[in-house]
Amino acid sequence: MSLPDDTSAWAVLVGVTTSGSHASAHWFQGFLKSCRERKLRICGVDFHEPLQHQNPPIPIDCLVTVPGPYASGLDAEQTTAAVQDIRARCPGEVVLSAALRENYQLQNSQLARALGTMANDEACIRLIQDKPACREALRQAGVRQPQSLRIIGAAADGTPLFGNAAGEGVKTPPPAPGGWIVKPATGMGSVGVHHIASLDELPDLGPDVVAGGYCLEEFVTGTEFSVEGLTVDGQVRVYTTTAKTTNESFVETGHLQPAGPDRIPPSCHLREQLQTCIDALGIRCGHLHVEFWVTPENEIVWGEFHVRQGGDFIAPDLVSAVCPGLDFYGELVDSLRGEPLPPTPEISRHAGVRFVETAAGTVVGTSLSRELPAGTDVFWECRPGDTVHAVNEFRARPAAVLACADDEPAVEARLADAIDACDIRVASSKRGGA
Repeated sequence: MSLPDDTSAWAVLVGVTTSGSHASAHWFQGFLKSCRERKLRICGVDFHEPLQHQNPPIPIDCLVTVPGPYASGLDAEQTTAAVQDIRARCPGEVVLSAALRENYQLQNSQLARALGTMANDEACIRLIQDKPACREALRQAGVRQPQSLRIIGAAADGTPLFGNAAGEGVKTPPPAPGGWIVKPATGMGSVGVHHIASLDELPDLGPDVVAGGYCLEEFVTGTEFSVEGLTVDGQVRVYTTTAKTTNESFVETGHLQPAGPDRIPPSCHLREQLQTCIDALGIRCGHLHVEFWVTPENEIVWGEFHVRQGGDFIAPDLVSAVCPGLDFYGELVDSLRGEPLPPTPEISRHAGVRFVETAAGTVVGTSLSRELPAGTDVFWECRPGDTVHAVNEFRARPAAVLACADDEPAVEARLADAIDACDIRVASSKRGGA
């Protein structure tokens, strides 16, 4: 995907190192394709230390390095130096700045402000990445939220201490009927998430949890989903919804799109409620991946908000499969440049992903016992000799299978057939379930 020499418009991509998964590679490949189609060169920005261990997964026309190890944000000196470097090495006009990874959203906000490009502001990013603060902002806007508290330390006798969103000490909450979810206050994904029936179990989770940095959320009884879309000038553009499956450790094991009206009744007014949340949180632009539950009473309880694509193949893979004709990253690029977007393509297909779970340990071999069914792909996240690690000390996910079909039963059948064909032999380690 080469460009003519006279191309002088640039897209800044903040965070150009990845986990190495197929899903993350697809994010970067999609962004590259959309930029090249619009004759945009890409200037990557990342920290020195991660760049010593990982190469960008796509061709980068210019690479600006921030000295030192990865940091969750840039100070004023780092921001100024990076912008000066971009200006000096990228002749022409910087027309947009974006970040595809969650842990580079704040740095992108800081650089975009200095570059004069469109991005969600720093206060918005800090708010949505802080779970108790985000829930409090939604609660203040009249949006239903579960009880959420910070774990701020322990008393002399070891009893956990709790705080509100501002970190001010509060009384120990009364028992919750469904128990509590304990997780990092600013973390992402399934790592570090625990379900406890009683606060008496908190100390058993280890000193790091009680020391602070974690939060406590009332368990929500309901079915979990997410919504995938784009925010344009503060207005929500919904692509589709995702139904999720999880294992006993709350690690997501699969996704199906779309989640139809039998699962999310029209009476929930999903789009209208989502817009209320976006307004309350100050989200103005970028991809949107938002988690929520539908309770047995058919009410929505909103969870975490992210201004990037969904992970685990949710986007662009599944979204693009169920919305044929959608230019997933093209719409991001165009919206960040202020360009008008076409009507959103209709959902006309079904798609899903399932993760193959195994014990943690050393991979001995991988193979397929038979040919995969049509419309199905398998992505091996390991090779013989690799070590696969358990997520939440439960099971590893060394492969994923994707399928697309005209209806959900056909997708489910293809996924089941493909998983049955996957043979992954692992020499189990002592930790991680079978």
